[in-house]
Amino acid sequence: MGAIKTLPDSGFKTSEWSGGTTTELFLLPEDGSYKERRFSVRISTALVELESSVFTSLPGVKRFLTPLCPGFLLNVNGEEKELKYGEVLEFSGDDSVECVGSGRDLNLMLKGADGDMRTVSGAFTVESGTRAFLFAPQEQTVSFCDDVKNACTSAFLPALSFSEAEPGGYYTDGQAVLFVIK
Repeated sequence: MGAIKTLPDSGFKTSEWSGGTTTELFLLPEDGSYKERRFSVRISTALVELESSVFTSLPGVKRFLTPLCPGFLLNVNGEEKELKYGEVLEFSGDDSVECVGSGRDLNLMLKGADGDMRTVSGAFTVESGTRAFLFAPQEQTVSFCDDVKNACTSAFLPALSFSEAEPGGYYTDGQAVLFVIK
């Protein structure tokens, strides 16, 4: 299917952080470095292995987070927030964030870039002039309809797959996480 391309996990980089491991799914610029804080966009998944952890301080970075597990209890600047599966939290890299709970999550980090992260199910649209990625927590089928050609195509996405999506109209029979970079 030309509208959505699953990216091979052989290109992903896994490293350790204070609470577990993180796998980088996408980084802009391509020659950037998260470790050196030289990036404008970073999409990653993290495995929170400790029952209590502290998120890395990232001044000047806009962050988004969603659990791929039942959820986490977060303390953001002294305010408790219960974040459940499928909910997306936007916060500042300047914030002090403590996490209670273990499991996997997805992250979007923006530094001097504009974008969004949200969960989608059913019909959704990727606007032209954007770069979009789709993470499938569970296996699902995604359909793309080309109004110009008056045709639809479908693709099977395996669980935990990460894909790039061209602009257009989509339908998924599951719940996925959509990242849009403007």
